[in-house]
Amino acid sequence: MEEQQERRNVEEKEGDQPSRNSGQTGPEPKEHRTSIVEMSDKVMKNWIQSLQKAKERTQSQTQWPRIPRVPQILRWTQDFNKFYEPRVISFGPYHHSKPDLHPEEMIKPLYAEQFLADSNQDIKDLYTKIGSNIKAVRDCYDSNSTKEYDDEALAWMMLLDGCSLLQIIRETDTSNVLAYHQRCLVKLDLFLLENQLPFGVLKLIFEGAKFNDGPSMEEKIKKFVTDTGRPTGIQLEEENEEPSHLLDLFRSALLGRFKMIRSRQPEQEQQPEKKGKSSSRQGEDRGSCCPWKKGIWKSFRNIKELKAAGIHLQLNRTSSLRDISFNSHFFYGCLKLPPIIIDGFTKPKFLNLVAYEMCPEAPNDYAVTSYISFLYELIDHADDVKELRSNHILYNCLGSDEEVAKIFNEITNDFVNPDAYGDVKARIQEHYDKRVNTWMAQALHDHFSTPWTIMAFIGAVLVLFLTAVQTYCALPGN
Repeated sequence: MEEQQERRNVEEKEGDQPSRNSGQTGPEPKEHRTSIVEMSDKVMKNWIQSLQKAKERTQSQTQWPRIPRVPQILRWTQDFNKFYEPRVISFGPYHHSKPDLHPEEMIKPLYAEQFLADSNQDIKDLYTKIGSNIKAVRDCYDSNSTKEYDDEALAWMMLLDGCSLLQIIRETDTSNVLAYHQRCLVKLDLFLLENQLPFGVLKLIFEGAKFNDGPSMEEKIKKFVTDTGRPTGIQLEEENEEPSHLLDLFRSALLGRFKMIRSRQPEQEQQPEKKGKSSSRQGEDRGSCCPWKKGIWKSFRNIKELKAAGIHLQLNRTSSLRDISFNSHFFYGCLKLPPIIIDGFTKPKFLNLVAYEMCPEAPNDYAVTSYISFLYELIDHADDVKELRSNHILYNCLGSDEEVAKIFNEITNDFVNPDAYGDVKARIQEHYDKRVNTWMAQALHDHFSTPWTIMAFIGAVLVLFLTAVQTYCALPGN
């Protein structure tokens, strides 16, 4: 009894708890006891160390930007899957060695051999340069697509694909290897999201090139990209960033910029802004995909209805798809839009740009998706396309206004609208809601839409004026 009381006093004095093992009530050895505070410190320290290691791994894996796959939600939409896969030639591992591409794949060695000869470079030296960067290459792609290739096979793939791609760009207008139709399809294949090569690989191949004559490879790439799907004669603003791949460069050209092609970057140089980071660009609303949450409810449906409310279209002679603006002057409204070319390849190009902007690796502005969605809200029928054509905003190379309207209605059928032009839409809606603007627009259309109605109006005014003068002169005392 005394021993039990003495043991209890010792436990209370030392602050120990009874042991849970085998029903024993003795104190736990002091060296095994850990306070909650000490445990929290250890967990926090381990968590910080793990986080730091994860950051280091991420930084080492993003020497070159990743080339993502097309999101499945887009592949499941209508028949869009065919617009994301190459028809003639593949570049990179995603569609490599597909049976239906085998006949045209045979042209790649011919192009690569010609590029090496024209650039005065040794194939072994280029292979060594790519091989020394093979981890960065592998990290650019989805691991499931590269695991079947060892480093040697992947390096040879990059070398062959890169040399042939650059030679296709150099000979895009003069190639005799392919027929004209095939050349058009090859040019389209170069702008598919899943058919991209890291721009770092292309630079490794062409930065040591010594062409005997003609423009440099940098100038050839710029001309090839900027002449695709854009009106000629538009100057681009040089941007102090480097492209991730050709599709990224093409996107920048559509937005009025050209990402500079420089010598190899230092590791700490700033990378393009990605999803989840704030942007320094002003005047864009990137957080909202539902305009009614900001009090905007769009009641107009197309350009025809806007025209009925006194809103007219005007060409904005600019180089960027971003440059959309609206100004209201009493009963007259002016919507300015940048020019765009619509041809048979517009749909797949737009779909691949939208797929790219949906990925975390893309810039954080949804600029092309917003532009397409904005045109979708303006274009309902062929008459709307006709209005865009008559104002030299849209160049229709399809031959049918109905086809253009169909393209925009199909592309954006399941899109979530980023609503980057929320302010523009709000001002249009404010003008549209004023009934007096509709009445004045209708009056102007009825009485001033043609020279004959204008002459009739002037004649009526003259008749009234002369009648008033005659009446005044006939009054007694005059």
